[in-house]
Amino acid sequence: MHYEFSKPEKKIVRQVIETGLQRDFESCILDIDNIIQQWKSKKLDNRATYHEIYGKVKANDKYIARIYDDLRGSTYMMVLQGLLANKTISEADLGGFSETTRNAILEIKRVFGNDEPNQVTAQTR
Repeated sequence: MHYEFSKPEKKIVRQVIETGLQRDFESCILDIDNIIQQWKSKKLDNRATYHEIYGKVKANDKYIARIYDDLRGSTYMMVLQGLLANKTISEADLGGFSETTRNAILEIKRVFGNDEPNQVTAQTR
């Protein structure tokens, strides 16, 4: 679905997308921290720890690239709806948009069910 954002709203779109990107980075870093904590408590050996960290970073990098690379006005709505469906952003993050725009973004919740969108977690990336 193509949606034309106003010029001021395009600035908000970029800010909300940046918020989503930062949250995705944080999620990966927390997962890596969990792997390191397992290594420190001797639950993982050096090789397993290295491979787990490498795999996590590689998978997250692909996920980040798929969502955030090559952003353009024609894909803003799809990206925002995807971030909302994945619960990377919330309705509270959409507060700067007009009611019409906010409702258009939230339409994804109606399509996938009220609060049961297809969620992608750090473990499934």
